[in-house]
Amino acid sequence: MSITSKVRQSVILAADGQVQSLVGGSATNITKANIMTVFAMSSAADGEVKLYNEIGSGVTASKLIFHGKFGTAANHVHEFKIPGAGIYADTGIYADLTNVDFFYIVGTF
Repeated sequence: MSITSKVRQSVILAADGQVQSLVGGSATNITKANIMTVFAMSSAADGEVKLYNEIGSGVTASKLIFHGKFGTAANHVHEFKIPGAGIYADTGIYADLTNVDFFYIVGTF
């Protein structure tokens, strides 16, 4: 990923799914990205976000690239800032959300 790439926000997810961006007004799977920030709001205690470097819901533990837990109650907002150039995903980004109202990433893609 080039350092001159634009920093963007993904489409907001409210359930498990493929992380996407808007391209020409249409949601498109993000296939390569440097994830710089993960933002989420809990719907209950122990909100959890897992990100996998793959496309599709058949996720495998070996593809896990991020696992964040947060929140002691509903409506707790947390922002995970990733140091340096971020976490690199080169296949796609699948999000597995537990007790999360909404989620998005910020990064270069």
